[in-house]
Amino acid sequence: MRRIGAGLLGVAMLASGCAYYNAIYNAEQAFDEGERLRRAGRDSAAVALYQDVIRHAADGYRQDPEGEWADEALFLVGRARLRLGESRAARAALIRAAEAAQTEEARQSILVYLAIAQADAGDMVSALRVVNESLGGLRGGPALADGHLLRGRILLANDNDAGWWDLDRAPEVEVGTRVEAAIERLRWAFANDQVDRAEEGFSRLLGYPEAGERVDTIVSLALAAADRWDAQVAADLLDRVSLTSWDQLARARIVLTRADLYLEAGNQELADRTARSVADGVGDGAAEARLRIAQWQLDEAARVQDLDGIEPLLLPVAGRPAAAAVLAALDEVRALAGLGLDEPLAWFAAAETARDELGAWMLARGFFVAYADANHDAPWVPKALLAAIDMSPGEGDRVWLRGRLEAFRDSPYVLAATGAAAPGFEALEEDLALRLSEVKRR
Repeated sequence: MRRIGAGLLGVAMLASGCAYYNAIYNAEQAFDEGERLRRAGRDSAAVALYQDVIRHAADGYRQDPEGEWADEALFLVGRARLRLGESRAARAALIRAAEAAQTEEARQSILVYLAIAQADAGDMVSALRVVNESLGGLRGGPALADGHLLRGRILLANDNDAGWWDLDRAPEVEVGTRVEAAIERLRWAFANDQVDRAEEGFSRLLGYPEAGERVDTIVSLALAAADRWDAQVAADLLDRVSLTSWDQLARARIVLTRADLYLEAGNQELADRTARSVADGVGDGAAEARLRIAQWQLDEAARVQDLDGIEPLLLPVAGRPAAAAVLAALDEVRALAGLGLDEPLAWFAAAETARDELGAWMLARGFFVAYADANHDAPWVPKALLAAIDMSPGEGDRVWLRGRLEAFRDSPYVLAATGAAAPGFEALEEDLALRLSEVKRR
């Protein structure tokens, strides 16, 4: 009986050990995947995995708090809480992990993340001291790379150019950190007003295949560069986008961002040429480029004839909902423009369609003014003039329209615009909506 009992006890212990090991193994796998997703900018998915890490590792730790993998369980909990922004809880777990560490190198790895927790809590002096100690005792791995990233941030925040070396060193140690390091480089380039450092950062990002996963971040950084310096400088910083090995859509988004920056810099011709280099292709990027160019043309349109080039531009992508909506609105505006010759209220309807569905403000302004010119005594003329004022680009034009509005100072629309009581306003709006609906059905 004792022999059988001992055998059962051994099996039970083995099963318990396997369950413990499996819990830690699952937590490690979840943490590694969470790190990958975090670096790819997929924060929500990463958060879910870090929460899984805490659950699996904590379960493993509770099974045997004095066991062989206790320090690893606490280390995983500490790092996961750190990524979740729970600095105090992370610090508590990491301190216990360091105390339980079975090797000096494991302890130094833990200290790196303890330093990150201290930095997150605002204690930069202690964080720098701890990370300096830990970096001297590590030979490689993610902890060494994260330590260099941390030290780089701390040094650069204190105007110490040695921090650039740390940002370079991190991806040499762990290639998975190179996008993170390049983004960090750009942030400090902006902070320190160093265009040359920004150029290095963008060049590296555009050269990393995996950086295509961070296209939203790269677009945001390009726009931040435009705010920090100017749009032309930011466009120049994206010069290497044509050399990327990213997928077609990711590359197209950066090229179109560059086109937007050229437009903001006042170089319409280069903006158009850049966008058309994408529009001439196929797929989602080409469709987005055609829509972008169409919107630029709508922004400049002041007459119905100015819309003529938009339809052929969008017809190749007419199957896409956004393009179909623009094409339908173009048809409606043209039809209403012709109808306005007999029924001027159609020009009011055309103005609203041009403004609300096409974003063609100059064209809409022209229709509102044309309606006001054709219907001097109509009760909706003041509304048309007020709308035209809002869309007028120059102060001289707005002054002229305000002068015309003086003749309607007792209109419910003018009174409502000044914040005064406006009896009859709702009735006018209901009547207008009904009449516009009737005009559009013709």
